[in-house]
Amino acid sequence: MLFLLAGTAQGTVVEHERGEYSFGTGPVPAFVERATPPDHWPSDAPGVDDERWRFWLYDLQADRREGRDQLFVDYAYEARGASLVGDAGRFQVSFNPGYQRLTIHEVRLRRDGAWQDRLSPERVSLARREDGFEQDLADGTVTALIVLDDVRPRDVVRIAYTIAGSNPVLAGQGSDWLRFGWQHPMLHARLRVLLDPGTTPRVYRENGAPREVVLDRTDAVEVVLDAAALPLVVDDGQYPAWYQPYPLAQVSAARSWDDVVAWALPLYPVVERLPEPLEQKLAEWARLSDRRARMTAALRLVQDDIRYFGVEMGENTHRPTPPAETWRRRYGDCKDKVYLLVSLLTRMGIRAVPALVSTARGKAVAGFAPSASVFDHVIARVEDGGEVLWLDPTITLQGGRAGEYDLSAYGAALAVTPGRARIEPIVAPRGVADRNGVTVIERYVPQPDAREVRFGVETLYRGDLADKRRRSLASERGDELSRRYADYYRRRLGELEAVSVPTIKDDREANLLTVTEQYLLKAPFDDEPGTVKALDVYAETLQELTQLPASMVRTSPLDYAAPGAYRHEIEVAVPEQWKATFGKEQSQASAAAFDYSRSVETLGNTARIVYQLQVKQPEVAGPDAAGHLGEIRRLQDELSATLRFRIPVAAAVDDRQQRLQKLLRKAIDEGSGP
Repeated sequence: MLFLLAGTAQGTVVEHERGEYSFGTGPVPAFVERATPPDHWPSDAPGVDDERWRFWLYDLQADRREGRDQLFVDYAYEARGASLVGDAGRFQVSFNPGYQRLTIHEVRLRRDGAWQDRLSPERVSLARREDGFEQDLADGTVTALIVLDDVRPRDVVRIAYTIAGSNPVLAGQGSDWLRFGWQHPMLHARLRVLLDPGTTPRVYRENGAPREVVLDRTDAVEVVLDAAALPLVVDDGQYPAWYQPYPLAQVSAARSWDDVVAWALPLYPVVERLPEPLEQKLAEWARLSDRRARMTAALRLVQDDIRYFGVEMGENTHRPTPPAETWRRRYGDCKDKVYLLVSLLTRMGIRAVPALVSTARGKAVAGFAPSASVFDHVIARVEDGGEVLWLDPTITLQGGRAGEYDLSAYGAALAVTPGRARIEPIVAPRGVADRNGVTVIERYVPQPDAREVRFGVETLYRGDLADKRRRSLASERGDELSRRYADYYRRRLGELEAVSVPTIKDDREANLLTVTEQYLLKAPFDDEPGTVKALDVYAETLQELTQLPASMVRTSPLDYAAPGAYRHEIEVAVPEQWKATFGKEQSQASAAAFDYSRSVETLGNTARIVYQLQVKQPEVAGPDAAGHLGEIRRLQDELSATLRFRIPVAAAVDDRQQRLQKLLRKAIDEGSGP
């Protein structure tokens, strides 16, 4: 460990090296105005009786003036319960050493009204933790882990640090954000930002975040948002991307979407020539029947032949790799793959440009203060005969034709093209709900004595669901798939034998994928009084669509499901002399987001239950949530059913004798053992 000294205007910063990384300890920067937590939690503040967590202070102060780029964080929290002190005794700070520097100012603990200094640099470790590596991302982020000894319930821990520097490729296109509310009470939250003198600030607020106070000083424009005695926020969960329940504020220098486009345009220069193999591909595609076919061919190449992997370090977070290099190394992240795709399409005379989107907040980005940093993903905007298509080359193994996919969950996009500096809504393609869905047909063919049943399942996936199943099947060996499918039905139907491995038929052009299974069920029927055989069935296809959220009392919007048609049929071939004990039944349910029906009937020698659910919209508005959940709860009870059949007395007696003989043989075998 090396200790290096660096002089600053406020004092000395001591550098502590940990291998190839380092952090500093030293005084608070001069621009900071410290807040002082009170000695006691006010008796009239929310959380006075809270027995889990209390947050005393969350203070973010940023100096974004030219030549300075610093973010100061002052955080004070209290674990009230003994089970929480483990979390309270360790604190993590993430930064990117490629362009950022961490300085820890203080680590203190208050016990019985007295503050103790707990800053021990030797107890601070640095590690490169690629949290996104499993999602094929490497961003170079390093985590500083601060460990405190002897933390007890009701101790207040206060940690202050500064991160200096930001990604240079953003060129000042960043923003500062603060959430003014948590799932636990907070006593004081503040966001304070210093901008260059003469700068016009832009502030975005939602969900009751405090109003800003703007001061024109001689050395800076100061923007402050301050809130006290904040109650806990109830987080119902399962929201659409565009919605979140917390009071939130964003502060940045005023700019327009034109400014963001002007920043992004130089990152995607026009490519005049591609590597020779791609030039040959372009020549091949030129012979295809139509523009959409050529577009689909280019999309498939980038989706399937270029694996997704992002090296998000330094300028690579926002500057794409040249298409020739992406092709050579056969991997890239979203911006690399989009740059390659739009270059291919442009060379074919198809108007295509990158488009910036936010997977985190969807369409809400349209209201944010314009900034490059509000986007976290790139897709392609393509024009075809006056129609706007949205393509995402990071999605693999898609079927159908380019432009048929529903990317409306992204909500809105900013196209990187001159003269189009506006946020555009991303809407679902026409007819997408008709192309999406799944149909399952289960067929039971029992022997007359009811001892064995031939059981077949045919599942047809369409549209986006075919894409998802195709990707799932591509990552699973055939024997694993066969075992997993068989075990699922064993849990439902008892002992069985797989007659054959599941067969898969994939029509990728039409985006239809069919899985067919065949089993021999050994004892699926339950015996009931008299000569009645009972078979329990379940509409598994609708299970995910009828899951209830953790919070049932809500007024906030609810994320539901992709529009499409979902159907589950159950057929039982009724042997001669069997009699169904049930008659014809019909039931229906409807809500803003779905229509549902269930029918039960016997036609000739076939008993059939048909479940149908049509998802009409992907989310439920807050005022409609109660009605939606009420209908879901009601139809949950209908997904399982028991089909009862009365069989001939002779068959029932023979069945009982067979079972008794089997039990007797088993008892004899066990008794004759050593």
